[in-house]
Amino acid sequence: MNNTFFAVIFGLAIGLTPTLSNAQVVYKKENRDSTQSVTFSIGKQDNESPEESKEEEISYPRTYGGITFTRIDWGFSRLSDGGSFTLDEQNQFLSYKKASNFGFDIAQFGIRFNDQFKVYLAAGFEWNYWRLKQDVLLLENVTPLTYEDLDPEAHYAKNILTSTYLRLPITVELRSRQLKNGKRVKLAFGAMTGVLLKGTQRLKSEQYGKQKYKDTFNLRTFQYGPFVRLGYDNFGIFGKYYVNDLFEKSPQQEGLHNLTFGLTLGF
Repeated sequence: MNNTFFAVIFGLAIGLTPTLSNAQVVYKKENRDSTQSVTFSIGKQDNESPEESKEEEISYPRTYGGITFTRIDWGFSRLSDGGSFTLDEQNQFLSYKKASNFGFDIAQFGIRFNDQFKVYLAAGFEWNYWRLKQDVLLLENVTPLTYEDLDPEAHYAKNILTSTYLRLPITVELRSRQLKNGKRVKLAFGAMTGVLLKGTQRLKSEQYGKQKYKDTFNLRTFQYGPFVRLGYDNFGIFGKYYVNDLFEKSPQQEGLHNLTFGLTLGF
């Protein structure tokens, strides 16, 4: 990764604030927000309620940013092969029993334009887990994606393929006015991008015990796609669809995409 990429991440972490126009919109305080935060943050925060502000009036636009631990996504992952959830014959070796998605953000920088609207860039990590049905071993340092059958006499009980990405979502978030209980309804959408950090295959069998292999396995170096979150207070649901192929430089896997959906904590 080049120096510019690291500069962006560093800027997120320390909450760098760009110079904004002197023109600001001023709002009077609302009632106390009864939302109980379930996130951890270091830096200039956005979750301060008007009643908790030391200022008599809240001015917009305003920026926020820093280290955080929030937007914890946990859900399911499904592979779409040419628009179908049934894998083609050449991709049957990737058929899975279970598949899941897990991720969270660790840094953010954003601008709140008014009480209901903000835009922010975040950085975090995301994992996808596929528990494969077939006893196959993905070959390391081989392009295109290639596999070999494992010894059936070894009695494999576990075969898990994992992808690990540095995720960089760009988000537009809308929220309602405070309800009578002080909480809000929220809608967020944008582009989820990610840079591959590593791929891992973990095996477990009676004969060989636990085995672990690390390689890119031709997983997509840079992934991107739309996402949406809908929530109430600190909880919500999410959906993400990566529009580029799951694997690269592998013609047999063209049209294979990853769809994830589930629950979000720390909206």
